[in-house]
Amino acid sequence: MSRMDLREFAGGLSLTLLGAAFAVHAGTNYAIGTVTRMGPGMVPVILGTLLALFGVVLVVGAFFRAPKSGEIRIFVPLVILGAILAFALLIRPFGLFPAVFACTVIATFAEMTFRPIASLILATVLSVAAWLIFVVALQLPIALVNWPV
Repeated sequence: MSRMDLREFAGGLSLTLLGAAFAVHAGTNYAIGTVTRMGPGMVPVILGTLLALFGVVLVVGAFFRAPKSGEIRIFVPLVILGAILAFALLIRPFGLFPAVFACTVIATFAEMTFRPIASLILATVLSVAAWLIFVVALQLPIALVNWPV
């Protein structure tokens, strides 16, 4: 066995710690409820636990993987952060479709090669999926398109 992949180990460890911290915080500060009558802490506890488990899988996998040599691209997390920020700024004044569409298109700039047609198709599919999940299935009162006057 060769040396372990330190980047994979560090990423997995940070995911494990972050997920565990969110799960513990939500579990101690919010009511969990039951599966049929969920409290406000149920989803954060489940998601935090899943994030921590995925982190553990990455940590264990780092011991069986040779280190990869490659560049660290700081641009990628900044683009993803910008996509999340664009969604947060666009959802209320413009609605669900424009916010999801813009978020998806901006996030695709994080790839090594930008493919505009694939980006537009993905943005359209994700916009429709968000509408089906949040408006149709969950019946959340979210405006689909809300152009400010």
